[in-house]
Amino acid sequence: MDVLAKGFVVTKFSEGKEEFELEVPPGTALLFPSEESVMINDLKERDLKARNLIVLDGTWSKARRMYLENPWLKLLCSHVKLEIEGASLYREVRRQPREGCLSTIESIVYAMKEMGEDTEGLDNMLDVFESMVGDQRRCKDENFVKIL
Repeated sequence: MDVLAKGFVVTKFSEGKEEFELEVPPGTALLFPSEESVMINDLKERDLKARNLIVLDGTWSKARRMYLENPWLKLLCSHVKLEIEGASLYREVRRQPREGCLSTIESIVYAMKEMGEDTEGLDNMLDVFESMVGDQRRCKDENFVKIL
């Protein structure tokens, strides 16, 4: 684990050829509710500092599949999760598996706020996201009216 804490490189091969290489710098944490995850605000208590987050973007089932298909993710020194009360802004467009499940952008914003680094502008990202959700809801409603 000491070696991994200094960062590492992941190389993916497909059919014997290098598909891509990814440098994982020191201080990288996975934002995903795995069995090893701790609450993101508990990192400070454990004297750990996440400087980088890897976030799996997709539906909940696709994110879980990405996690399972990439065993190197389990090697990361820190797995963190959020505990958010309430519903996602995305709830009107997509079903969440359970309360507290968020869209990727919401997860990133809340995680960055918890990490306490440069938080300026994060609420603006949620405002833009909320506007997009409103547009999707209107399109959905308009299509429903056309069907009737």
